[in-house]
Amino acid sequence: MHTRTATDLTRRSSSIVHALAAFACSAVVACTVEPAAETREAAEAESPYHILVTNDDGIESPGIQELAAELGKVGEVTVVAPCGERSGSSMSILLGQGIRLRDFPEGGELAGQCVDATPAGAVLFAIDALAPESGFDVVVSGINRGANVGDVSHMSGTVGAAMMGAYHGVPSVAASLGDGSAGFEYAARVVARFVDGLRHRQPEPGVVYSINLPRGTEADTRGVTARPMGGSYIRVEYEEIEGTEGARVFRPRFAASDPYPAGSDSEAYDGGLITITPLRFDWTDRPSLEELEGWDLEGLARDGG
Repeated sequence: MHTRTATDLTRRSSSIVHALAAFACSAVVACTVEPAAETREAAEAESPYHILVTNDDGIESPGIQELAAELGKVGEVTVVAPCGERSGSSMSILLGQGIRLRDFPEGGELAGQCVDATPAGAVLFAIDALAPESGFDVVVSGINRGANVGDVSHMSGTVGAAMMGAYHGVPSVAASLGDGSAGFEYAARVVARFVDGLRHRQPEPGVVYSINLPRGTEADTRGVTARPMGGSYIRVEYEEIEGTEGARVFRPRFAASDPYPAGSDSEAYDGGLITITPLRFDWTDRPSLEELEGWDLEGLARDGG
């Protein structure tokens, strides 16, 4: 867990806004936004900067390799990811079995380590068993093949892995790339710039910054925006195919789901913008919590009440 002074906490809100401004400048146009002197000096005093990198596409995915290479310019990188694809696993973990850790690639120049686990399970294991003495400073999950905007985020293994980092109080980033998932190199540079911005500031524990790039080249980039999560840009439908051995077999397929809510990340993503959405680990719906205070909750526990 990361502890912060009262002064750090009072600077947090303005510094995150500053980080988004600096990120937008570096990703879209040639401009310079310098971090505040006190936050820059604080970041420089925290060396080395430990970055845990994971994903849900598996350690062999080009997205994670490009991401790790770029983040190596920002800090000290540890790569721990599932050995195979675990898409759509959200924040699930596998209980009741041990973890087998393997070097990747075996025998060659080490690019990382993989585990027979879900993305969230890989983060849980790495934080508990492989973290440096000072702990990881940030968890970065991705770069995913395919977007994770809107309600799809709840099912995403990419976002789920970052949420596990947030659960442990570690600032976390989830990165995804759509449009055929070509251009991981540019996406990795964009994400690394954002992570470098977080390093110079005081991100809030329990928050995941979900970054979605609709296209994979700088020339395609139309802009950057911070938007709330909303809508579903795809939905899953099932069609029955020929059964085998007496069982009915259904095959999933993806269909478009629109229109999108005005002002949402799904709308902005569909319009060609890079979106940044802060997601909070705490899912509590405060208005409903207040409404429940008017119920006779004690009566629920009494037979015949």
